[in-house]
Amino acid sequence: MRFARNRRTGVVLGAGAVAAVALALAPATASASPTDLVAPLLNSTCSFAQVDAALHDKAPALAQFLDQNPDTKAELKAKFDQSPAQRQAELDQYLKDNPDAANQAASDPRAGGIAAAIQQVADSCHNY
Repeated sequence: MRFARNRRTGVVLGAGAVAAVALALAPATASASPTDLVAPLLNSTCSFAQVDAALHDKAPALAQFLDQNPDTKAELKAKFDQSPAQRQAELDQYLKDNPDAANQAASDPRAGGIAAAIQQVADSCHNY
């Protein structure tokens, strides 16, 4: 089951959803849409190197997940080579094509922790 959850995480990341990594890791209780969860980094002008450094500092469990999954990390890096508008369009299309992924993310009880971790990384990534 854990593998399936992590695989789903990687698939969503491939669609540009940064917060999907956290779905497998962050504890909290709340409900939010996938776009709400990832908006701070989806719209960020930080480079991937800056985001990665901020993840290691502010959300080490997320950084560790990426470090242990180099293919997922490479996919995420490729998303940061795109403009924020391109990332948003890709996420919108993915969610349109996969409405169950949106429902799963919205109902995940860890959404609040995910949003907080993503916001913290986005708020600090320009410092790296």
